[in-house]
Amino acid sequence: MISKLELISSLKRLYWLITGPALIIVACLLVARNFGSHSPEAAIRQLPEIWHVMLFTGAAATAIAGPVLIRVKFAYKVRQNLQVQISPFLTFQRRLIIVSGITPYLALAAVCGRLSEFHAGGIILMALYGVYYYFPSKKRIAHDIKLFRVVWP
Repeated sequence: MISKLELISSLKRLYWLITGPALIIVACLLVARNFGSHSPEAAIRQLPEIWHVMLFTGAAATAIAGPVLIRVKFAYKVRQNLQVQISPFLTFQRRLIIVSGITPYLALAAVCGRLSEFHAGGIILMALYGVYYYFPSKKRIAHDIKLFRVVWP
């Protein structure tokens, strides 16, 4: 039997395990790029233009479209249930975190790959959205528990 606090704790662990490394690396690269005398991008050549579009589209898919699709699919699956068990709900939350957790790595590629300002800025904004919106806070998880009528065993 899992408590609500244990559920949130396990989701936060997964969240930081997935997004933490990318966030730390992106932050370090941005600091080195803005305050350092040697640019870490100097050794990296600019990616072809098609990669700019592919990374931008991938960021949109992982920060916005993918989580929306997962949420709609889960809602459709449990639409007629009066109560939802904790196991499918936990799987649903994990999928949201995993899919949205890919976006910071695309932001890392945008920072390292010297993308155009439009594409890099868009990818970074989508990464910030994904990291912020899908953080497993008590308030968000409590709202989803109430919304999907999750019951505890």
